[in-house]
Amino acid sequence: MARSILFPQTPVEYQFSNSTQITITHNKGYFPEVQVVLSSGEVVLADITHTSIDVLVVTFVNAISGSVYIR
Repeated sequence: MARSILFPQTPVEYQFSNSTQITITHNKGYFPEVQVVLSSGEVVLADITHTSIDVLVVTFVNAISGSVYIR
C-alpha cells in the first residue's frame, strides 16, 4: 500500500488467515484509520471496535483471509 498525500504515514500491515475476528494492539496512542484488504486485493467493510486508544477489534460476518492496514 503506497503513501498518500492525505495520509502520508506508511501503514502498518497485520496479516490474518481464515478469521472472523482479529484483535490488534497497535500502541499508536490514537484511534487510527483502518482498512481491510482481502488476499485477492479487494477492499472490504468490517466492524471496527476500539476497545481502548491502543487496541482495536476487527470483526467479519464470515471467516476471511487478508490484511488489516493501520495508520
